[in-house]
Amino acid sequence: MLKRTFLVVCAVTFLVTGAVQAQENATLVLRSGERISGQLIDLGGSAFTMRVNGQERQVGKNDVAAVEFQGASQLNNDWFNKLQSGQPIVVLKNGQIIEGRLSDIHGAGSAELTIDTPSGQRELNAGEVAQVYFSVPPGLTAAGAAAPATAAVATSGTALESGAISVPANQRWVPTGIAVRKGQTLFFRTTGQIQFSGDANDRAGAAGAMNQRRAAGAPIPAALAGALIGRIGNGQPFAIGDQTSVVMPANGQLFLGINDDEFSDNSGNFSVVISRQ
Repeated sequence: MLKRTFLVVCAVTFLVTGAVQAQENATLVLRSGERISGQLIDLGGSAFTMRVNGQERQVGKNDVAAVEFQGASQLNNDWFNKLQSGQPIVVLKNGQIIEGRLSDIHGAGSAELTIDTPSGQRELNAGEVAQVYFSVPPGLTAAGAAAPATAAVATSGTALESGAISVPANQRWVPTGIAVRKGQTLFFRTTGQIQFSGDANDRAGAAGAMNQRRAAGAPIPAALAGALIGRIGNGQPFAIGDQTSVVMPANGQLFLGINDDEFSDNSGNFSVVISRQ
């Protein structure tokens, strides 16, 4: 009887202990610009689990640009350019920066982070970490650089040109800050190349894959994989490619993206200059 009681107590203790999850206050900065603050509980294969106002919420891993445990950091040009080119980084509270990708969150109470670095896995306590960056979040600029201005809608007869907008290949959608009207013509000048898989032959210019490949699960399956695409707000995506002018299909903010179905293994970015009249 005593032995059975002991086993039951051990089993209950194991279940209670196993149910304890990491609970670290953090903010997820989404690629869309949305910020979700709460307790960071877990990172599964494809999603973060956050507890927001007592309710658990799943946030797709590919939708997250950064995890902030302590505000946001301004990166110098070298680190900013690495992040912009697809290299994820981790910024520690002591100022050290590590090249690596967050792959797991575990531990009871205070979270432990597993970071995959070029030299192997590294374990960090969340209390050591200021930010985890997967890509450049909206509004982040290099130290000394001015934040991009939000363009206003042009009146008839005037012309506006934004600064070059970076469209990273590993980011689903990038807000341009440009408001457009249905029927308005925008002019595009796009430079750069991207690699849109782990295969070095999967490279694309703005028009799309140089090997003419398509991706069945991409936002526009009929267009070449890796091509530059756009959408207005949460509307239907439309092709931009290497076109020099495109008529806007709706009113709202313009977003730019890459026509692909998987972003975690992409690298490089397009540089897009937009003008209108």
